[in-house]
Amino acid sequence: MRTFAGFIGATALLFAVLLAPGAIKLSDIIPSWWTAIAAILVVVPILSLWPASRATDPRWIGRCVTAAAAGYLVSLVSWLFLVDGHIPANRDVWLATFPGLVSMATALRWRPAASLTYLAVSAGTAELVRYVTRENQQKVVLPVEIVSVIVYSALFVVATIAAVSTGRALDRAIRASVQHSASSAAIAARDIERGRFHALIHDRVMSTLLALSRLGNTPDLRDQAASAVTELDRLRNSNVADEDLDVRTAVGLIRAALVQVDGDVPVEVDIDPQSADVPRAATRSIASAAAEALRHSFRQADADRIIVIDACPLGLRVVVADNGGGLEQVPAPELDVEAAFGLRQRMAASDGCAYAVKSEPGRGTQVVLTWTRPVPDRDAA
Repeated sequence: MRTFAGFIGATALLFAVLLAPGAIKLSDIIPSWWTAIAAILVVVPILSLWPASRATDPRWIGRCVTAAAAGYLVSLVSWLFLVDGHIPANRDVWLATFPGLVSMATALRWRPAASLTYLAVSAGTAELVRYVTRENQQKVVLPVEIVSVIVYSALFVVATIAAVSTGRALDRAIRASVQHSASSAAIAARDIERGRFHALIHDRVMSTLLALSRLGNTPDLRDQAASAVTELDRLRNSNVADEDLDVRTAVGLIRAALVQVDGDVPVEVDIDPQSADVPRAATRSIASAAAEALRHSFRQADADRIIVIDACPLGLRVVVADNGGGLEQVPAPELDVEAAFGLRQRMAASDGCAYAVKSEPGRGTQVVLTWTRPVPDRDAA
C-alpha cells in the first residue's frame, strides 16, 4: 500500500507538470480562480500520498485518498456549471485526465466494489465534461467514449486492487507464521516438560517403590524417598514456565522449532561442557526468531543454507545463514527487513537477547541471534 501510494503521488506530480500549460490556456472558457481551486482540490491530495506513504500512521493515506476522491467529483460537477465556451478538438480538458489515477488511489483504502463504482462515476462525468467543452459535439458518440475510458482505466485500478489484496494476504501469512512458530515452540516445550515428569516418575518414584517391595524399609531407601518427595514438591510449588533449561534441552527446543520449518537444513552444534543454563523465555524467543529467519530465507533466496548453534559459559548464539542474493531481493528499499522477520518483537520479549542482520547483495544473508548470560552484581554479592 505504501509503495503504490508513493507511486501514485509521484505520478500526480508528473501530471501536474505536463498539464499546467493546458490548464492555464483554458482561462478563456473557465475562470482562473476556479482553475486554482480545482488544482488544490484534486492535485494536492494526490501529491500528498507521496509523503503520506512514509508517515508512521497509515491512516494518512486513507485521508488523502478520501480528500482526492471528493475534491475531484466536486471539481467535475462545478466545471459543468461554470464552463462558458468551447475548445477545439485538438485541445484537451486537463481535469478529464484524472479519473484513472484518482480511482487507483481509492483502491488503496476502499473496498474493490467502491473503487470500481467510483471509477465508473468519475470517468463518466469526466467524459461528459469533455463532451460539453469541445466543439463539434455531434461527431462524438458519448456512451462509446465513456465505456472506452472506463475499460482502459479499469486495467490499472484492478491491478492496484490485486496488489493491495496480495499485500494483505502476505500480512496475514506473516502473522500466521509468527503464531505457528510460537505454537510450535510451545508444543516442543510441553514435550520436554512431559519428558522431565516422566523421567522423574520413573527414576525416582517407581524405583523407590520397586526397591521398597524388594528390600523393605532401609536408611538408604528413606533418603531416596525423601529426595523424590522433595523434587515433587519443588515442581509443584515452582513456576515451571519460568525455570531455566539446561543448555542441551535449550538447544533441543531450538532445533525442534527449526525442524518444523525444514528438517533438511544442516545444523552444526557446538556445546561447551561449562555452558550456563538458559532461561526458558530466552530459549523460546530464539527458537521462534530462528524459525522465522529460516522461513524468510526460503521466501527470498534460492540458495544453500546452514544453521550454527554455539553454547558457551557466556551465553548462546544461533546463526541462520544462506548464500543467496541478499536483501537486494526485497522489493521496497524502505522496508524494515528486521521488522519483517519479526525479530525485534520476538527478541525484545526476553532479557539478554539480541539480534543482528548482516547482508550483502549477491553474497547472502546472516541472521545472528544471541542470549548473553547476565554478569553477577559484585556489590550485591
